[in-house]
Amino acid sequence: MLKHARYWFAQLTLIQALCLWEIQEGEWTADGRHANPDAIVNHWLEEINGEQASGGRADHRIHPFVEAAAVLAARALETGHPERFLWMDESDLVTRVGSSQEVTDSQARRHDQWIQPSMGWSGLDRHAQQLVADVLLLLNLAERGEQPGKIEQWLQRANKDTLPPCIRRDRLALKPDHTVGTAASNPPSSSCLNGCPFDLCPYPPKGQQPHRAELSEAFCRHQYMLVRRARIRRNTARWQGLRASQMRTFWSAMANRARIGPAGG
Repeated sequence: MLKHARYWFAQLTLIQALCLWEIQEGEWTADGRHANPDAIVNHWLEEINGEQASGGRADHRIHPFVEAAAVLAARALETGHPERFLWMDESDLVTRVGSSQEVTDSQARRHDQWIQPSMGWSGLDRHAQQLVADVLLLLNLAERGEQPGKIEQWLQRANKDTLPPCIRRDRLALKPDHTVGTAASNPPSSSCLNGCPFDLCPYPPKGQQPHRAELSEAFCRHQYMLVRRARIRRNTARWQGLRASQMRTFWSAMANRARIGPAGG
């Protein structure tokens, strides 16, 4: 199934599903670690890579979000705690803070599932939190509106093996502070950076219900703090080419957008 998935989000979702299956059915060492997590995950990526190559794409690359999800899947296999690195439904996940307490093996077996329905975003590893945030940003860009034909068109625009420049290097193009009242003068592609092949910016205006989920103020504030608190030199995610100060500016604007509300007060 994975080798025939053509859309990056389908590939990401299947990697997470395969990881949960492997945790249930895979081989484990005596100390409770998966026998070879990196080899398993690399095999999944090779299936994607091979299918893209067979489709005639000489310059084929794996989508950055899929690569990031694969890294997290390897960590889930290594630790045996998928609830820290995977999620079942990103739209539902970001609506709940949840608990940061790890799920024990006995709890997982008792509930017959490794990721509990009550899990929220606070229980995720910081890299998983950054990934789910940017995945939702791109999905909300691509799945806006109510016209099926338009949605299909924007989904096709988003289905490339690279990220829009508004996600990876300059988020000012997203214009997170614009509202429904200004939407008519800011249609998709109106604020895209020069040379952008996606034609998706700006972000859907505040007050227009996104197809996936509106990011809450608490979630956006936490994204801000992830960058602020980082002690390591590389404190933005691996797929992001932005400086930490740029990320703080963006997530502060997104938090203000969520706090103000659709009516501006």
